[in-house]
Amino acid sequence: MTSEIDLTPFGFTATESQAYAALLRLGPSTGYAVAHATRVARVNTYGALEGLVGRTAALRLPGRPARYRATDPAALIAQLAAQQGEALDRLSRSLRDAANPSEPETRTVTGARAVANLIMQVVARAERRVEGVLSAELLRPTLPAWRRAKERAALELRVAGDAPPEARPIVRGTVPVDLPTVLLIDEVQAVAVTGSGETAAGMWSSHPAVAALAGAWIRGLA
Repeated sequence: MTSEIDLTPFGFTATESQAYAALLRLGPSTGYAVAHATRVARVNTYGALEGLVGRTAALRLPGRPARYRATDPAALIAQLAAQQGEALDRLSRSLRDAANPSEPETRTVTGARAVANLIMQVVARAERRVEGVLSAELLRPTLPAWRRAKERAALELRVAGDAPPEARPIVRGTVPVDLPTVLLIDEVQAVAVTGSGETAAGMWSSHPAVAALAGAWIRGLA
């Protein structure tokens, strides 16, 4: 059974989600065809399609009658990830300006997807420097965050394993594949990961002692 496509957590309406899913199934289609496939009133369907176009989740093709094509899912995910990263950046700056100094914290996550999401969040918000070792398994799904970080922070990243060609501009070198993922962000946050796949376990900490240990381990690789 195909999972239902739900774009509503990212600001789309339920009707826009239905229209996007229909375009993926049908290919380039008229509003009439999408309305027929989704069983949604034609006027609402056209409104949803124009909403998708306005947020670059679909493209209106030239000609009459107008036809619409869904944005490639991978491109849409990258776009939403960038938007979410920008929103998190703004929230982070606001919270930092508004809050009193907080106590150090440590959090843990399990599973490759959760670990990748954790890395993306902290790396994308780096302001000065990110250094350490990242497993090749975690590099590809976190590439958007690394590219974003490279625009404003120095990267000293080594990959445990083989780095994909598209990652070479952000990678300093490689290390043995059996080394764990250990990252130090802005010298005040540390991420450590063990295991792989669904057995992966990640830890993020803002504790100075953990950050110092991570830094010492990374410098010991030189």
